[in-house]
Amino acid sequence: MKDLAFFSKNQLSDHGEGLFDHLPGFLYFVKDTKLRFVSANNRLAKKLGVSTPEDLLGKTDWDFFPPGQANAYAKDDRQVIATGKPMYNKVELVPRGKGFVDWSTTTKIPLFNNDGKIVAIAGTTRPFSTGTSAIDIHSELGVSLKAMHERFSENIRVTELAKLGNLSVSTFERKFKKQLNMTPRQYIRHLRVHDACYRLSHSDEHLVAISAACGYVDQSHFSKEFSRITNETPLQYRKRHRAKN
Repeated sequence: MKDLAFFSKNQLSDHGEGLFDHLPGFLYFVKDTKLRFVSANNRLAKKLGVSTPEDLLGKTDWDFFPPGQANAYAKDDRQVIATGKPMYNKVELVPRGKGFVDWSTTTKIPLFNNDGKIVAIAGTTRPFSTGTSAIDIHSELGVSLKAMHERFSENIRVTELAKLGNLSVSTFERKFKKQLNMTPRQYIRHLRVHDACYRLSHSDEHLVAISAACGYVDQSHFSKEFSRITNETPLQYRKRHRAKN
């Protein structure tokens, strides 16, 4: 528990968790190099089902998330620790209970001691909509985004999306990636998985029907894409969330 002892001895009265509780939707955390929580804001504590941030201390993501999801978070944590390079605005789907998922963007940075050694990582996760609401309404991407949300199950082409915004394909793709941190095709894949999550947890539809409704070529393609984005199979997701609903 060396890292925990270090933070216990040297911690400030507030690492910033109070600040992030006043920013709508923001989750804040600090983990030591063993990936144990050493600080968090109240919103994260409540989201993980405990009463206070102190209840998180010494615990890891594996205490709160399914193995596949915890492993994915740990992979990013270890990369930041190993390289010393921050990870900015990674877009991911995170659960919010009862089978629903939200889009969020996560940033993680390394924390160094006076000797230049990485002793922890700090991170924030914020609702994806916080960074895109203005884009949806005001920017030249707005019409294209609206079409993507309405027609994600179709084989809508990037050329058509670019034309809706009166942009060339290259300009559309460049602006899209700059604003949303992913390509148009990646965005559509996430929209499909988002819809599939709801169907899996709130209906008895067969996987074949869900895959077709969400725009996948077949069930195999659906299962592969779903597992890649959520880190668990469609059946695992359904079993876990149907048991809670």
